[in-house]
Amino acid sequence: MGLGTVGSGLVELIKKNARLIENKSDVKLEIVRALVLHKNKPRPLPPEQVTTNPNDLFEDKTIDLLVEVIGGIHPAKEYIVQAFDSGKDVVTANKAVLATHGDEIFNAASRNQKQIGFEASVCGGIPILRAISSGLIGNRVDELYGILNGTSNFVLTTMQEERVPFSDALAMAQSKGLAEADPTLDVNGMDAAHKLMILAELTFQTKMRFDDVIVEGIENLQPIDFETAESLGYVIRPTAVARRMEDRLDLRVHPCFVPKNHPLATVRNEFNAVIIRGDAIGEMVFHGKGAGSLPTASAVLSDIVEIARNPNSTPLWNPTRTIQSAPVELASRFYLRFPIYDRPGMIGMISTCLGAHGISITDAIARLTCTETNQGNVMIVIHSAPETEVRKALAEIQESGALNADPLSIRILEN
Repeated sequence: MGLGTVGSGLVELIKKNARLIENKSDVKLEIVRALVLHKNKPRPLPPEQVTTNPNDLFEDKTIDLLVEVIGGIHPAKEYIVQAFDSGKDVVTANKAVLATHGDEIFNAASRNQKQIGFEASVCGGIPILRAISSGLIGNRVDELYGILNGTSNFVLTTMQEERVPFSDALAMAQSKGLAEADPTLDVNGMDAAHKLMILAELTFQTKMRFDDVIVEGIENLQPIDFETAESLGYVIRPTAVARRMEDRLDLRVHPCFVPKNHPLATVRNEFNAVIIRGDAIGEMVFHGKGAGSLPTASAVLSDIVEIARNPNSTPLWNPTRTIQSAPVELASRFYLRFPIYDRPGMIGMISTCLGAHGISITDAIARLTCTETNQGNVMIVIHSAPETEVRKALAEIQESGALNADPLSIRILEN
C-alpha cells in the first residue's frame, strides 16, 4: 500500500535480492499487487499489478501480507485494520499511526490472530525494536536517548558545517531525497516524538498519552547559534529523550548543545543513533541511516521475512500498565539567545532578570549590528537551573520590550 519513496525502495530491494533472501531464510517473496493514489505516474511495477482500489488487495486471497507505507494517519489506520479483518498480516513503517492509535491497531491484530511488524517505524534501517524486545529482554532500562530523525539531523549538520540558513539546508535535504515535499513533521519534532513514543512504550512496557511528550522543533535556529556552539565546544543535534523517573516517565524531543566528545556529536547527516542504558549491559549505542528509501525498505523487508518464518509468534507491543508521563521538573544548563535592540542597559537588564530567578551565567557573548535598526544578539550560557525558572525569566525579558524577536533556549546535554 503505497509506492512512494519507501514502497519503491522495497520493490527494488526484493527484486534485486530475491535469491539472496530465499537462500538466507528459505522464504520466497512475490509482490502480487500495489495500491497507489494515481496510476498515471512511472512505477517500479507493471501496470497490471497497480491499482487505485484498496479492495483489490483486501479481497485477493493469494495475498498473505500487506505492507502499509502510504504514511499519515488516515486512511492508513483504516487500511491496516481492514487488512487484519480480511485475514492478512501487516508490516508498516507508519510511526504516526502506531503512536496515536497503537491500541486499536494491536487489538485488531489480536482479534484476528494476525501479526504486525513495525521495525521500520523507528530509526530507518537500525533494528532497534527487535534489539529492545529480545536482545535486551533481561535488562531494566531506565533511559534511552538519541537522534531519531535523519532529516532534521541532516539539516542541523549542514547548518553547522556549511554555515547556511535553515531554509537552504532544508532545500539540500529535499534535493537528496532525505526530506518530503512537506517536511513539517520532521522539522517541528513531531516525527521524532512519534518514534520516541513507540520506543518508550516498548521499552518501559507502558501506555502513555502522546500529548504528554514535550516537543520543540529546529525551525528557529540560525547560523549564529551554530557559530556560538562551535566556539564553546559544542555541536547542535536534534535529540529525543525517554527517562524513567520513579513513578513517571519523562519524554521530550528538542535540539541540544552536545559536547564534541559525546557519542552523539559524531552522528552526522541522515544518520540516527539510539543510546540505551540497561542495568546489565550498561550503555549501548545503535547507529545507522535513519532516512532514505533503501534503509527503511531494509527494515520493512526484515519484518516481512520474520513474519513469514514465524507465522505464530506474538507481537512485540504488549504494554501492561498505564503510567503518568506528565512533564517532570528538571534542571538543565541552557544556551539562551536574545535578539535585542541596541539600547543602553539591555545586557544588564537581561542578566539582572536572570539573577532574580536564581539563574547564574557562565558565558556571555554580545554581537551587535550597527545599522539603522541597531539590532543584535546576546548569547548566554547558564549554570544548571530549573526549567520553570528559565521559562519565567524568558517571559519577563520578552515582555520588557527589549527584544525584537522571541528569545531562543536550547538545553545543553551533559556527558
